[in-house]
Amino acid sequence: MFDFLKTSVASVKTETYWEDESRFQGVFKDYFVVYQTEEQRYILISMLKVDGLNFDTLSPSEQAGLNEDFGVFLAQNILYEPQIVSKNVPVEIDSYVQAWETTVENYRKQVDHNERLLQLKASYLSHYQKLAKNIETAKKQHYVITCEQIPNVTYETLEMTYQTLKDKTRSIRSALLSFLSKYDCQIEQCTIAEMKKVLTS
Repeated sequence: MFDFLKTSVASVKTETYWEDESRFQGVFKDYFVVYQTEEQRYILISMLKVDGLNFDTLSPSEQAGLNEDFGVFLAQNILYEPQIVSKNVPVEIDSYVQAWETTVENYRKQVDHNERLLQLKASYLSHYQKLAKNIETAKKQHYVITCEQIPNVTYETLEMTYQTLKDKTRSIRSALLSFLSKYDCQIEQCTIAEMKKVLTS
């Protein structure tokens, strides 16, 4: 069922598997199984995606409060050893542009539409289309990575490790929400594709 659960090390390999050359050994449910060559151990990895926050727009007291809350979060979750990775990612506005296209088209189809208002809406659409093509803006995206060691690679231990990591991830997400929810920051579980993109880049 899982190629990464192969245990016959002594046998002569006639086939080469992707996981033989990669530290990514496979996927168990919605988490990654990774082999750490330095420690020679398998770990299960989960990742949370946390929206960036424009720190400069906050008042000095809000900045101080956020720093303090973040320090409390780190102190309370130190045993979980969360790793935080921040990346600049492009702002995706394609869906917004499509919504504007629909708005303009629907307004154009109205029999008694105002031509000046239609031209204004169309000019906004044109501006957004240019932004989508030549966009140079980016936003800060934060990822909180958590892992749990797999004691020995069997389905049963994978299931136990998965439950432990799921609880750990849920606890970290709750702790993040407790001080970031007032800033409308979204905290979501990363998909396997998102995790792979972050971990390999």
